[in-house]
Amino acid sequence: MISQSDDRLLLNAALDGELDAVAMIEIERRLAAEPLLAAEYARLRALKAAVATHAADEVAPERLRARIAALAAPDRLDAAEARATPRQQPAMPRAMPRRWAAALAACLVIAVGSYAVLVPNEPDAAVQAIVAGYKRAQISGRPIDVASSDRHTVKPWLAGKAPLATSVVDLEGYPLAGGRIDIVSGRAVPTLVYQHREHVISVTELAASSAASAVRRETLDGFSVERWGDGERAYIAVSDMPPGELQAFAALFRRAVAQERESDGAPGR
Repeated sequence: MISQSDDRLLLNAALDGELDAVAMIEIERRLAAEPLLAAEYARLRALKAAVATHAADEVAPERLRARIAALAAPDRLDAAEARATPRQQPAMPRAMPRRWAAALAACLVIAVGSYAVLVPNEPDAAVQAIVAGYKRAQISGRPIDVASSDRHTVKPWLAGKAPLATSVVDLEGYPLAGGRIDIVSGRAVPTLVYQHREHVISVTELAASSAASAVRRETLDGFSVERWGDGERAYIAVSDMPPGELQAFAALFRRAVAQERESDGAPGR
């Protein structure tokens, strides 16, 4: 096990996608050079995947939430104390219950908030289907249906198989490997496949109504997932790379697509 608390903080930040690309590169360098650090990272990653898979998505009980709200309102506590009988009146000074109540309320809020952060929301059907397609492609050894680094070859091939016009862009540091067709909700959707060192990244393009425009990040079955929309299309990227690296890839992909559409002058394509 690792004894340095700073290392644990860095590993947790890496798993949560909170590090930038430069910091993630440094973490990967250390993981390759330090077996104990790599073992701890693998343990934390497995724990996070297990929680995401098996933990129930629960809401704090209404009674608990009402109690927190009451404790967080000192005036209500003072009024309750004033109505108490002499035998019920606390022996401690009046200032004490307010401080204790505020402290207890803060602790409860932190505890409930931490629980909400720890237990993830149930992933939607589209994300589950796309992650399943990624896993099938990796297991089969054929992550692509059309193998080509030329986007002018990949784009028309996908166009002939799926109803959506795919945004195919070249990205520095992430060579295009090709594309494939995935099935989401019974429909054929285009998926691009990029490579980054030993990692494979898939980007599936959906109709804009299939996902919210805000960027969302999660981990499903041990894979990093990032999804976003631009008003015209929704995108879901999946990879076995750390969340921080997938975040950097997605930001680069978004910029490239925006620049391509601006240069083409065809917002409705």
